[in-house]
This record gives sequence, structure tokens and C-alpha cells, in this order.
Amino acid sequence: MNPQALLIGLLAGLASALLFAGLVTQSSSAVGLAFVAPMPIMIASLGWGSVAGFVAALAAFGAVAGALGSFYAGLTILLSVGLPAAILGHLCGLARPADSEPAENDKRPALLWYPLERVLLAAALLSAFGCIVMGWLIGYNPAELAPEIAKALSSEASSAVSPEQLADLGRFVVTVIPYIQPAFLVLTLVICLYLSAAITRLSGRLPRPKDDIPAQAGLPRIALPLFAGALALCFVGGAAGLLGAVFTGALGCALTMVGLAAMHRKSRGRAARGLMLFTAYAAILLLSIPLLAFLALGLFETAKSPADAAGTDNPR
Repeated sequence: MNPQALLIGLLAGLASALLFAGLVTQSSSAVGLAFVAPMPIMIASLGWGSVAGFVAALAAFGAVAGALGSFYAGLTILLSVGLPAAILGHLCGLARPADSEPAENDKRPALLWYPLERVLLAAALLSAFGCIVMGWLIGYNPAELAPEIAKALSSEASSAVSPEQLADLGRFVVTVIPYIQPAFLVLTLVICLYLSAAITRLSGRLPRPKDDIPAQAGLPRIALPLFAGALALCFVGGAAGLLGAVFTGALGCALTMVGLAAMHRKSRGRAARGLMLFTAYAAILLLSIPLLAFLALGLFETAKSPADAAGTDNPR
């Protein structure tokens, strides 16, 4: 093992653990730093190799578990931050020689890099599996959690809000959590991966060339039956319904990102493109409902993609 990669991995893991500590200790002043906790691990993996990334993930696990004296706290960062960040960094570093000859003045062989569509699918599946395992570890039970949320809200609510309304709100919160948590984790991982790649590229250590994200972002067609199956499970109820909700949230977020990428691609070269993009994102922030339109666009873009989009051109 390269000693430098080992050292970078250890330092990156400690940095990720420090960033994540605000969420574990529930410190209101530092909880925002937890959102960028995957970045040190991703930077280590992208710039110093996959080994450094996985060492960083294990170091973060050990640091959190040791500092807090809780194995489950260590598992939390490992499942939600460490392993997803290390795996995504590893996938982005995969490449194989292209079949075509390299350019005349280029001494390096042309490479085919692991496609972004598979990276995005991996981010969605890793987020879903991570949320499922964490929910199992903490014993997530909507029937028990809803009254607790209603009780917590009652201390903050005014006297005009009835107990029945608080109970309904508590049930609504526990209903949407399985959808929102994996979706938010997918969004966090994708943004952190983009920022980590940009930082590593500036340092000159990123071997992967810059991707044209609006043109290359997508999902393999397998995402469509996976999303449909997950959506169907949501109506079953019970544990199966919770599993369906988690995968629906994760895959739905990924499909929505595909729709947003399509908007960026289709608006290139058009007049008032900036105003169009600003209006779209402002509507999303203010209303959220436009996300459904981009989800539908993402489904359409995925359905019309070539059937072999994840086929023989991908590195193994």
C-alpha cells in the first residue's frame, strides 16, 4: 500500500468524522457541516486512489465510534457517509482503454471512463440501502414515532392547534420521512461528488477529464422498473411499504436530477437561458410542485435512452 495514500486516507477520515460530529452530537451550530462530511473521503478517493477512499471511510468509522464510545454511532457515519463516498469515488476512477487509437500527439491511451448514469444509479441505491440499514438499527417504527413527534410539536404549538391536528401532523411527518431522507442523501452525495471533483481537478490530481454533466447525466433503463416496483410497494403497507418508500425517494430524486440536467442541455444556446433556469429553480424552492414535472421529464429521458446505454462501452 502506498504510504502517502494511507496517510491521506487516515487524515481524510478524521476530517470527515469531525464534520459529521455535529450531527451525531446534535450540535445546532455544527450540524450544517455534516452535509459536506463525504467530501474529504471523496477527495481522497478521487485524488489518491480507491484504497485511500476506503481507508478514509474506515478511519471515519473508527474515529466516531471511539470518540463517542458507540459502535452504532460509527455505523451511522460508515453507512450514510463513509462507504457511499468511497464507492462513488472508486466508480468515478474506473476506466479502461478505448477500442479506438489515441490521438496522434497524445502518448497516453484513450480511456473510457465509468459513465455518469451508472454513478448516479449507484448513488441512489447506496442511499436507499444505507437508510434501510440505519432504520433497522434504530428500530424505526412509524406507529411509535408519530405520537412522539406530536408530543414534541405540542410544546411549540399555540393553544389554537388541537391535539387531533398535532396527531395528524405527526403521522404525516413519519409518512414522508422514508421518502425524504434517502432523496436528501442522494442530493447530498451528488453535490459533494461534484464539488470534490472540482477541488481535486484544481489540484491537478484528478485523472478523469471534466464531464459534460448536462449531456452525460442520465440513468440506465433498469432504473425504470426499479422505480415502478418501489412505487408499487408503497401501497402494500407495513415493512414492504417502508422499503418501497425508501427506494421511491432515492430513485425519484435521481430521476428528477436527470430531468433537471435535460433542462440545462435543451436550453443551451437559447435566448434568456439564464432567466429560464432562474425561474425554474425559484419555482422549485418556493413551490416544490415543479419537481414532479422534472421527475416526469427524467422518466421520459431515461425511457428514450439507448437500451445498451450501460452496456459494453463501460469499464469493468
